[in-house]
Amino acid sequence: MNNFSKQFISNSPFKQVNKSNVLSNIEHKAEEFLGFPEEKARNRTDKELNIKLDKDGLKEEQNSFPDGDARRHYNAGDETSRAIQDKFKFLPYPTRVALGIAGSNIGGWVHEYKNLKDGRPFLESLEDGTNNFAGSLSSLFNRKTSKKLFNKFYKQKPF
Repeated sequence: MNNFSKQFISNSPFKQVNKSNVLSNIEHKAEEFLGFPEEKARNRTDKELNIKLDKDGLKEEQNSFPDGDARRHYNAGDETSRAIQDKFKFLPYPTRVALGIAGSNIGGWVHEYKNLKDGRPFLESLEDGTNNFAGSLSSLFNRKTSKKLFNKFYKQKPF
């Protein structure tokens, strides 16, 4: 293959890029092991935002709602922490809660690190990680109280 062909193929918009890496694989294995808490968080967020399928089978984007992105990350931190706690039911309550909160935040920061490597803005990842952290702490309470906490602290009027 001549030099022009190599350059053309490597710059083609149709070139397939496999972005799978070690962090993606770890994240997927953890999601699978924990029973897909990120998917539970997305479904919970849809329910809380009252997002339903339209006649064409499509849904509004969660990010199109004023607090949609924050709510999804909050719920992801909460659901991941609960999933980890469920895996360690044999441990005393304070230990499994601490593991859940810590594990949820480690997973959240690994996810945000991947986003940074992919070129996402730093402040966006910082905000998402902060919302994950708040959600992981809300796993100390039942889901109804967790939702109330989100609504109370994220819906406040500016000063």
